[in-house]
Amino acid sequence: MLKPPVPTREDGKGLCYDRAMSDSPAHDHTIDTGKGTFELSGLGHLMPGMAEIMPLVGTRIWKCWYAGKARNQPLARFQLKEAVNLMEKGAFLRPKYQENMDKFVNEEVAAVKKSIESEDWDGFESAFHAMVDAANAYHDVYDKPYLRWRIPDQPPPDLDMTPRP
Repeated sequence: MLKPPVPTREDGKGLCYDRAMSDSPAHDHTIDTGKGTFELSGLGHLMPGMAEIMPLVGTRIWKCWYAGKARNQPLARFQLKEAVNLMEKGAFLRPKYQENMDKFVNEEVAAVKKSIESEDWDGFESAFHAMVDAANAYHDVYDKPYLRWRIPDQPPPDLDMTPRP
């Protein structure tokens, strides 16, 4: 079976395609970023970890909260969806979190999503607080009890939370 072409640097000026990739596990590729090089086997160390991803999640969750408080269903839905995408990315890149992340998304986040979809804004508030409490409990599970997320006192200044007709 033919393997798909794999981009490789030929002379530093363009790309050629190497159809004869080795199946050897010791085989590695050098990636040229234009500013430096690294081996493909080192890519994992360059990928963002939870310390980089979770602040992005926190920002989306913050926006979701204030969108929900403003009863802006489309914005709350969007922010929660984007937060879940980031959580899934984090769990994919750091598999030790996969099982608990799936549980968190399928339970606590799902309850928030359900309240947004049904526009149950009273239920949204209680589900949201339960989700934050569960997130903080997972920080304890991973020996990071000093990470205690809370809902910021003010809405994010970069978005108008007002629902659109």
